Amino acid sequence: MTTKEEIMSMKKDIGSINSKMNSIDSKLDMLTEKLLNPDTGVTARVNRNTAMRKVLVKAMWVIYSITLGALIKLFTS
Repeated sequence: MTTKEEIMSMKKDIGSINSKMNSIDSKLDMLTEKLLNPDTGVTARVNRNTAMRKVLVKAMWVIYSITLGALIKLFTS
């Protein structure tokens, strides 16, 4: 191979590497968007699940308290 052919081959390889890096960059942007989107991302979903679980725990304690109060009233009457 001559020097000119080697340089042309290197330029072709560099162009290929640049296009692959651009592809990787766009995929990384898409992944970051899906993970960190404040409306629909994974973080937002985890926060909604945590909030819902806290509400359900409070509701269950209310139901337990009402049931226990009804049983006590039933047996003491």
